[in-house]
Order: sequence, then C-alpha cells, then structure tokens
Amino acid sequence: MKLVDTDIFIDLLRGFEPTTSFFNEEEEILFSAITEAELLSGQQCQDAAVREKILHFLSQFEKIPVGNPLVQIAADFRRKYNVELPDAIIAASAFVNNATLITRNVKDFQKIHEIKVEKPY
Repeated sequence: MKLVDTDIFIDLLRGFEPTTSFFNEEEEILFSAITEAELLSGQQCQDAAVREKILHFLSQFEKIPVGNPLVQIAADFRRKYNVELPDAIIAASAFVNNATLITRNVKDFQKIHEIKVEKPY
C-alpha cells in the first residue's frame, strides 16, 4: 500500500511522464485529506472546471480523513521531529495505514523513523 504525497499528484496533473508510469504500476494508492486541501488551494482551482477535474481525479483513490487518533500521532510527529503540520498529518496518515509514503520530498519525511519513505522516480 502506498500513500502518495501532494508533489507526486502535482507531477501527474502536469503530465510528467515518470509519474504516469508510477500510477500505472501501483494498485492500491491512498492520499491524505491534507493533499486534497493542498491541491484545491492552488490558484488554478478558481476555475470551477479545473477544480472539478481534480476532485474527479482524486475520487479514483482512497482518501484518508483527518481525525483522531491520526491527529494525535501527527501532533507527536510535529513535536518530536519539528516538521510542518501538513507534513506531519501526511506522515501520520501513512503510519496509521501501514503504508509507504511516496514523495519527491524525502528530506522532509526521512527523519520520521516510524514510517517508510520512498522516492518514486
């Protein structure tokens, strides 16, 4: 099981070929609700058609909601490893689902020893 970080979805939405190959190979992909918020907060989502396209795209994958105990684990990660709160929530989403976190920002997550982190390309 793979939990995909926001940067990987951005690459895919921009048509970056290695990302297309990655998504074609993976069977079970998860994402954090934080990733949805990050994607929808982009200026391009002022266009309703773009916003709808992103929501439709994300609907293919399983979204991990932000609730307890996930937020408590995220708070622990933030405090213990001094990471940004969105990253802590994404890491906690991977942790509670026993998923490998897939990101290009390995540096942001590698200090969180409780999770496995991989760079896809």
